[in-house]
Amino acid sequence: MRNQIEQAFLAGAETGVITIQITESQLTSFMAERIAQQANPPFTDPQILLRNGQMLMYGKITRGWFTANMLITMNVNIDPVTGAPKIEIASADFGPFPAPEGINNAMSAIIDEAFTGSFGPVAVGFRLETITIADGLMTITGRIK
Repeated sequence: MRNQIEQAFLAGAETGVITIQITESQLTSFMAERIAQQANPPFTDPQILLRNGQMLMYGKITRGWFTANMLITMNVNIDPVTGAPKIEIASADFGPFPAPEGINNAMSAIIDEAFTGSFGPVAVGFRLETITIADGLMTITGRIK
């Protein structure tokens, strides 16, 4: 995914417009890689779907002997102050488990760091204009400053 982002920036150097399309499988692989780096991840087996303007992340959450499916539904927008991608949790379902204390903030931080952190190094000099989610694709467009 990083190579794809770098290529989009190189192509956009001529036109000033940058468009990046990211698939569900790319996001799923990226999140799985990030979770694998954690000693005690909050969930496992991530699967990301991009539907109807939202990012849906399925996974498994384990408490003691029990494992349940989870679903976190997120809205992806642009932060009006920073111009960076802004990921907000719209809803979180942890099956029969109650939502752990502070889980929304913790999950937001993990997800936000995973996605926005990956864009940071190549995004210098870039102004994000739109993020569209539909039919399994996240399309990000912007301009070189």
